Amino acid sequence: MSRYISPFKLNENQFGESLPEQIAKHILEKIMKDELKPGDKIVEEHIAQELKTSRAPVREALYLLQIDNIVERVPRKGTLVKSFTKYEIKEYTEVMIGLIQMALELSKERWTPDSLLALDEKLKKMSNMFNAGELLAYQESSSALTNYIFEIANNKALSKFYYESVYILNVFAKIKWTTETMIHFHPKMEETVNFIKSNKIDQAKAIIPCLLLDTLTE
Repeated sequence: MSRYISPFKLNENQFGESLPEQIAKHILEKIMKDELKPGDKIVEEHIAQELKTSRAPVREALYLLQIDNIVERVPRKGTLVKSFTKYEIKEYTEVMIGLIQMALELSKERWTPDSLLALDEKLKKMSNMFNAGELLAYQESSSALTNYIFEIANNKALSKFYYESVYILNVFAKIKWTTETMIHFHPKMEETVNFIKSNKIDQAKAIIPCLLLDTLTE
């Protein structure tokens, strides 16, 4: 089962992410691939040299990871990798399930013919990437569709919690997913969108737990 991991490239505008956010994802990917293990020290200068950037955005990236309890700053030791267990991934996944279900509930009366058409277009893009076997592009298009549900829900506080948490699961999916995962995921995503289009929001919400738990924690 091959995994498609693209080479990391810094890009100020990549998917709307800041430079520190991109660097944080890069470091998190190293942790999930066991290139950085619990207790390892992360040296700002080494990361900056590796990515050909200054130490300032690397320092900001480490601060983002510290907020998310991925790394810790220890006096006289520096920044160390904390343990990142399957149980913690399950916890993040369970929180994300609740956030998406809440977004679906809040979107219930907000869908219009135009927004449903836009939702359908996002699903078609996912289907195109699915049929082409483009795993990374498929994941990105799936994230775009989920982001759109939060856009329709139009709740700033909910969106804030979502965007603060989702990048960890996105990076984990990038590492963990295989083509087989995508094959398992896509029919459920199609079913979810069809329920939204039919205004069957409760049925759409009911799919979300197995949609995420089966593909992120199995």
